[in-house]
Amino acid sequence: MDFKRFITKVSNRRKPGILRKWAKIFMETPNAISLANGMPNDKTFPFEEISIKYKGGHNIKLSGEDLRWSLQYGPSQGYLPLVKKMRDLQEYWHKPKYNQWDVLVTPGSMEGCSKVFEMTLEIGDPVMVQVPAYNGTLNALTPFMPEFLEIAQDHDGIIPDEIMKICKERSRDGKSMPKIIYVNPTGANPTGTVLSEDRRKRIYELARTYDFLIVEDDPYCFIHFLAKQPTSFLELDTEGRVIRLDSFSKTLSAGLRLGVVTAHTDFIKKLLLHMETTCIHASSMSQMLVYKLLDTWSMQKLEQHFDDIQRFYRERRDVMLASIQKHLTGLAEWDIPDGGMFVWIKVNGLDDVMELATKNCVSHGIFLVPGHAFNCDFGKPDQHLRLCYSYATTEEIEKVPFPLFKIFFNIS
Repeated sequence: MDFKRFITKVSNRRKPGILRKWAKIFMETPNAISLANGMPNDKTFPFEEISIKYKGGHNIKLSGEDLRWSLQYGPSQGYLPLVKKMRDLQEYWHKPKYNQWDVLVTPGSMEGCSKVFEMTLEIGDPVMVQVPAYNGTLNALTPFMPEFLEIAQDHDGIIPDEIMKICKERSRDGKSMPKIIYVNPTGANPTGTVLSEDRRKRIYELARTYDFLIVEDDPYCFIHFLAKQPTSFLELDTEGRVIRLDSFSKTLSAGLRLGVVTAHTDFIKKLLLHMETTCIHASSMSQMLVYKLLDTWSMQKLEQHFDDIQRFYRERRDVMLASIQKHLTGLAEWDIPDGGMFVWIKVNGLDDVMELATKNCVSHGIFLVPGHAFNCDFGKPDQHLRLCYSYATTEEIEKVPFPLFKIFFNIS
């Protein structure tokens, strides 16, 4: 596989900096003395100790070297013990089939996603995107003025035949071929779909046939309601064609702002150079907190945590679905989400829901998102609404559909 063809001119112009290189080597060298990097002296920081109590009663204290590294600059790739831990976890969860892969810790997976786009897309490039898609992703793509190639979804996720049709037609007509496809495979935002196993395999084969990369954005990887953990694209990858984005936001803490990119080392090196000249590295404190948690918990404890999260959100999903079924039958259409945090509903009898969502619902104290936010063309009329069941209490969720029913009734 020719990795060079996927890298933009801007990305190729970035050069490594000696200061960032020295920071990593210094951390790896016992008893080293640094007269190189301009690190502020931690003795001047107003923190002596930080105590954390995990659910279940386990306590840790950050002091000494742990506290020092929590408050200090670190390697751009990430806090080295956390980098090693993430390599181990990716090996356990996804079992990459090739050896030349690595990880990069980023300030949230959205930061990693944006940097992947900047690494691979020139202005005006065609890009395949599942639709509807997360608004943040579309906003990150828009400055590149891409040619959006929309890949439709049904209950089983994006449709491989749509990918094949686009690639065949563009190849036949001599048009530039897309270098990437953006996929949110598990608990997709906003639809709640989980891409089926057969489709994942077929999409990967299409990526090999038409030589494009799969940007696997999977923040809801462990928030699904299936009996079996879905196979990731990373697990299917045999040649470094998948760039995987993971997030701690949905399972540990959104405020920690930590994500992980897993990809072929050629891509990680390019992304690392970009990190060095922008955010430098993800929050040292956040990295330490996550590392200590992962190092303290056994794999069994971590998987039990994921199971608890799934039960928590399944309960809220079921409460919302029961209320929707009771009050909106005949007024709206929806599928049962297999993962994630959202129900995606289509309002019957309305060509466009913008006024319904932004005026009528808000006037009743209800905040939801019109489907326009998830389209490549925001101005296109849309009949859909995204309802989120993750944050509201079950009591609040049960109260929502009835005023919605009245709103729908008055408009229809």
